[in-house]
Amino acid sequence: MRLNATAFAMVAGLLLAATAFAQGTGRSLDIQPGGRENGMGGAGVALGDEPTGMTWWNPAALGFAKSPAVQLTSAKLVPGLADDVAYNQIGYVHPMEGWGGLAISLAFLSYGTSMQVSEQGQELGTFDSYEASSGISYGTQLLPDFAIGASIKYIHIQLAPSNLQGVASAFGFDLGALYRLEPARLRFGANIQNLGPSVVFINEDQASPLSRNVKVGAAWDVLPPGPFGITLAFDFNQSLVTSGFQVCNSGMEARYGSSSGASQEKIGVAGRVGWYSDPLGDIKGLTYGLGFTWSKLLLDYGSIPQAKDSGLPNVNKISLGWRF
Repeated sequence: MRLNATAFAMVAGLLLAATAFAQGTGRSLDIQPGGRENGMGGAGVALGDEPTGMTWWNPAALGFAKSPAVQLTSAKLVPGLADDVAYNQIGYVHPMEGWGGLAISLAFLSYGTSMQVSEQGQELGTFDSYEASSGISYGTQLLPDFAIGASIKYIHIQLAPSNLQGVASAFGFDLGALYRLEPARLRFGANIQNLGPSVVFINEDQASPLSRNVKVGAAWDVLPPGPFGITLAFDFNQSLVTSGFQVCNSGMEARYGSSSGASQEKIGVAGRVGWYSDPLGDIKGLTYGLGFTWSKLLLDYGSIPQAKDSGLPNVNKISLGWRF
């Protein structure tokens, strides 16, 4: 029994569309969530002031968490080619006064539905290919301006029916640090992602590593706190699996926020632009995005380019968040 070629076309399409994967197994671990970060060129290691930043970009940011919050990111990864290849990620942050912050996250990556056929061409039914990953993160302050954090993740990959040995599971770990330099309004962050054992589908000799990588970044709030704000961010990503995989991300956010009405509800808007450079993945181009805040509700949109030779349009990521 074998899978229809459609299944493998979906996987190939995803690899073309996935933004800056770090040369390893487990796409759901390295697709970048967060409409804000994607709009800023995919730079987010030193931002960390919303759930996506604390659960995926840098768990050390949990050490500075102020209030509970939840955020969902959704995206179609191969728009115009396969709308059922989709990614969804949700994260929840819960601060613990005097102890730091705790977070949980869940990501689901669908490769779409494929037809199973026999060697004789007989249709045997459909099969869903997907990845599901979950994580628990914790961060705490060691010093007033310095925090560390860690995440433990579990990933389940189902690329083909179990009788074809297309199912595997593995654990991974992240280790992060974040330093705030005041009153200069500078932040410096680092995150080592997806450490742990390799993924085994058939036997140990054919095990494939997770996309282990190191991210370092900086962010600068140009203006002091007030209704107007400008933030600049820069990240550098180095794969620990493939030495030639290096990605540079840079971006800017300009925002305005005010309070109105008797309840002093917060209303804000932000515009974002960035640059994404991944030579190995043939991804290089402009990113852009928008953000809106109304009271405790946050809505962010980010658009990021795909590989030039893929002929596919930008991947658009939308995040919806709520601060309790």
